[in-house]
This record gives sequence, C-alpha cells and structure tokens, in this order.
Amino acid sequence: MSCWKNAGRLVQVSLVAAVAASLAATPAVAAPADNAGAARGNAPDASAFGLNVIGPVRVPPVPAVSSGAGEVRKSVLRENRTKVVKAGVLDVKAQHDRAHSQVADLRVPSAGLRAEAVTAKCLGGRGGAEIADGVVAGKPLAVAPPPNTTVPVDLPELGRASVILNKQERMRDGRLNVTAMEVNLPVGQGKTESIRVASATCGRGRPTGGHPQGPKGPQKPQGPQGPKTPGASEGAKGPQGAQGQHAEAPAPTPVKGDLAVTG
Repeated sequence: MSCWKNAGRLVQVSLVAAVAASLAATPAVAAPADNAGAARGNAPDASAFGLNVIGPVRVPPVPAVSSGAGEVRKSVLRENRTKVVKAGVLDVKAQHDRAHSQVADLRVPSAGLRAEAVTAKCLGGRGGAEIADGVVAGKPLAVAPPPNTTVPVDLPELGRASVILNKQERMRDGRLNVTAMEVNLPVGQGKTESIRVASATCGRGRPTGGHPQGPKGPQKPQGPQGPKTPGASEGAKGPQGAQGQHAEAPAPTPVKGDLAVTG
C-alpha cells in the first residue's frame, strides 16, 4: 500500500511540474499598446503611417501604428500596388508622446516627383519634416521646409497640381498631425487624387468620451457657496462641447509655426 501511495504522489508532482513548465514556456499575450489611451477615454497619444492615397485610386494607411504607452513599430519593404505612387522602405513607429515616419525612394511619376527620403517627426505636440533629394517637375524641394509650404505645379496633361510640404494640423483633441508631403493631383471630372506621405501624430489629447469638462457627476445644490454665476455652463457646454465619440479625422486647424525635432 505504501508503494502505491508513493507512486501516486510521484505522478501528481510530475503533472504539476509539467503544467508549470508549460505555462513558463508560453509567451504572455500583450494587450494592444493603445489600450492605455482607450482606458483613459482618449485617442492613442501617438500614431504614424507611411503612405495613404485618397481619391479614385485608394491605398489605406500603410503601414500604420498607434500607441498610448510603449513603442510600436512596423516596416514595409515596398509599396507599388498602384501606378499613382511607388515607394521603397516604409518605416513607422509611435510611443506615448512621440511618433516618426519615414518613406524611402518615393516616386509619383505623373507629377515628375521623386525623393530619396521623406520624414515626419513629432515629439510632445511639436514636429517637423525633412525631404532628402526631393524634386518635383524639375524643381528641387526644400530639405527642411517651413510648416505648410505649398509648391504649385503645372502639369501639361493634368493641369494645376500642388505639393504641400511639412503640413501641420492641430486636431480638435489637442494633438498635432505632421504630414511630411501631400501631393494633390487633378485626375479629371473635378476629381483629385491626394497622396499623403509620412505622417506622424503626437501630443496628449484631451478626453473625448466620458464626462465632459465642467461640472462632474450629478448637479448638487450650491448651499453656502451662493447662487451660480449667470451664464455658467449647464452640463456639457464647456470648451469640449459634446464630444461623445472619438474623432479620428476632425476638421484641422493649420499651425503657423513649429519647433524642429531631431533624432
């Protein structure tokens, strides 16, 4: 009987050890990096993408990342699914209060545009852009263009196009979006192809869900504090307004200046 008990105990110990070893060998499943921002009721603090085409020909943001905490990074070796735009290595990363996007070997044949590298950077709500060896319709592009620099381009077969360098937009939640290059091409019948290259967004946004700014929770009698000041907000009529949902593509406000970011 003693032998059977010892054998049973040995089997039980072996099973426990095997389960423990299996758990130790299994990698933990990490929560998405932007869950931290979602838990706060905010959009992710930082995001970036390499290339996005809007118009008759569409290319969704590729590659795209977002994070409210640790660094998230993605790279694509080449993007050439359309004839409108071609690019080599696309590398993007985002982390809490910073974002970075770089696109190498950019080509937009119909606009006579090429650049060895197009980079957007954003840190703490401020950012800038860099263009390496950029040329459009035979004109060289500035290496470090000021915010919202527009270069008009007359294309014999298409008409008037434009290239916006270092496009900066302040989003309604307070974050800054930097698009290193935006190419707007007329394609006939009043339509436009918009090619966005190297985009970085950063800066802690204000909450866009939950309680709006102003009185929090149920209204309480004023008591000894006296009557309300005339014109005081009732409910959600503070600076936030009724922003009950996230606004990933809000109406932007151009930024007049910037502080260049290096690194």
